[in-house]
Amino acid sequence: MSSNDKPNQSRYRALFENSRDALLLFDRDGYFDCNTRAVELFGLNAREEALTYTPWDLAPPTQPDGANSKEVAQAHIETAFQQGGAFFEYTHQTVGGTTFPAEVKLTRFEDDGRPVLHSLVRDITERKERERELTESEAKYRNLFESTQDALMLLDRQGFFDCNEHTLDLFRIESIDTFAECTPWDLAPPTQPDGRDSEEAAQEHIETAFETGTALFEWVHRRPDGTEFPAEVKLSRFDHRGEPRLHALVRNISDRKAYERQIREQRDNLEILNQVLRHDIRNDIQLIMAYAELAADQSGSDSIREHLDIVLENAEHAVEITTTARQMAKVMLSDTENVAPTPLGPSLSSAIEEVQNTYPDALVTPTAAAPETPVQANDMLEAVFRNLLKNAIQHNDKEVPEVDISARERTDSVLVQIADNGPGIPDSEKETIFGKGETGLDSSGTGLGLYLVKTLVESYGGVIEIDDNEPAGAVFSVTVPKAG
Repeated sequence: MSSNDKPNQSRYRALFENSRDALLLFDRDGYFDCNTRAVELFGLNAREEALTYTPWDLAPPTQPDGANSKEVAQAHIETAFQQGGAFFEYTHQTVGGTTFPAEVKLTRFEDDGRPVLHSLVRDITERKERERELTESEAKYRNLFESTQDALMLLDRQGFFDCNEHTLDLFRIESIDTFAECTPWDLAPPTQPDGRDSEEAAQEHIETAFETGTALFEWVHRRPDGTEFPAEVKLSRFDHRGEPRLHALVRNISDRKAYERQIREQRDNLEILNQVLRHDIRNDIQLIMAYAELAADQSGSDSIREHLDIVLENAEHAVEITTTARQMAKVMLSDTENVAPTPLGPSLSSAIEEVQNTYPDALVTPTAAAPETPVQANDMLEAVFRNLLKNAIQHNDKEVPEVDISARERTDSVLVQIADNGPGIPDSEKETIFGKGETGLDSSGTGLGLYLVKTLVESYGGVIEIDDNEPAGAVFSVTVPKAG
């Protein structure tokens, strides 16, 4: 090598000194040159001090795997001399005794005709720490992955690539490798209960999860043995080795579906029973009323007519009970009530008209037109006002029952108030009067009307309250949210 090509020439020396990695030159006897970074890395005082060491002097007695550090170093050095280079990880040690993991690259070159090695030593402590944290994180995730009681699996757009033991149990598949050969649509019947093609539906849910981060839906799976089961599936996007993947949680909901089916059957049976009973009871009561009215017309006795009036009054009450029972059944035996924007005015007006016709001696007075703003309710809203109006009249002890109705719009709701001049409601009963079967005021009624009112108003997201009226009576305040 000519003098112009020697590594200690100015240009090479500048590159040598400015390297961010530790660079050292050595032969089989030890180091004979190094850069400033090497002095710093090994905790040396000067470059000359490095020349007193061999590579294995700057290492602990043994490597992490228990191998002798000198023997390991000499083996790599010999490989580099023979093959031109060597690349490996090695645990070094500073002169102060601090060990650190390093990545070492040895490269052979000729120096004045003699073979020497160029050693690049890179401290990889931070990388090893990240790898350790990643390993611990993966181990922790794997432990959670396996210990959960739900079936968990990992997938991409092509199909599954991992799962836990609960998944294998759920699908009755022997191994993860066998499961990974499947796609989500392989583990499903050709179509879903709604008639959609399973592959198309699955790909749509998968794409939704990749785009939005999550997807939650019900799905029917089919095991390799042909058995099917309904499931609740939640897909969540996450990064796996730098690539977007999906985490799928599959929960068998066969028991829940069976319970829902049982509830629906019981509800249908109760609805049929309710219809039959209401029909038969109303027919019998109407017959009783017809004969009672006939007997009253033909009777010449005031006392007998008085008794027949009581019969008619109670018969009418029984008919009213069947009406309330029908309304209760509609609320309680339905899956969900269709709450939607509903005009308040027609419901309130219809209730007022019916009550005025039923109780012509009562004075029912709307004090203002109902707001036109629709509220969140349904076709049962009229029953709310009708029952409150009847309650205000039936429980009134005045010779002429008076009921005032007002309605006004608020920011987010509409307030309807029904005020009467009756005996009022004691404070002790204001909290319980809406309970199922509570009648209060020594009434012979069933209390179902007010219970229905509270049930309906709360189903709309509203509130019902009772206050004292002045100078006497009670005020029922119904607040219903505006639609939208």
